[in-house]
Amino acid sequence: MDPVLEFGITAFISIFAIINPLSTIPVFLSLMKNEQLEERHKVAFRSSLVAFCVLVFFALTGFFLFQIYSITLEAFRIAGGVILFVIGMGMLFPKPQNSLSHLESRQSYLVPLAIPMTSGPGAITTAIVLASQATNAWLEITLWVAIFIACAINFFVLRYSDIIKRRVGEEGVMAMVKIMGLLVCAVGVQFMINGLKVAFPLLAGA
Repeated sequence: MDPVLEFGITAFISIFAIINPLSTIPVFLSLMKNEQLEERHKVAFRSSLVAFCVLVFFALTGFFLFQIYSITLEAFRIAGGVILFVIGMGMLFPKPQNSLSHLESRQSYLVPLAIPMTSGPGAITTAIVLASQATNAWLEITLWVAIFIACAINFFVLRYSDIIKRRVGEEGVMAMVKIMGLLVCAVGVQFMINGLKVAFPLLAGA
């Protein structure tokens, strides 16, 4: 398989799994229950756009953050893998969530929906680690495209969230969330393995 295509598929699956728009459906519908259809569509678009900008920003600046804080890529991969694994386990074994009906301000909608539900620590970590693997311009562009596609799908899922929930049902949504959780766990473990492969020889030679 072409390396660029392979990287693109890996990047998309990793980002889409951690974004997991299906898990946002209950929160989105709860926040939007008193809003008109047009306002729902606007919020879905804005939250997805903000998430895209946040992920691209960290993908571009992650390397400089490493230099500022003297963080090695291997250390970040291991820490990021742990974070993703914990998030994935949370998706597999979710805890009851408190009602979000008290968030009535329209400005507050973007906070839980765009940050941290869509572009939270796990998604940001994934974007930074993938950016570190993009060793040329084509791979960088491929990563941005993968982030765009994932956020675009997030927009359409939120836009048609009421239809999806009616067609699939609550149990169907939860089943798909758990599948995504398993993928996130697998991505987290792979990040840790990749980091440990390099970190252990470095430690042994110190």
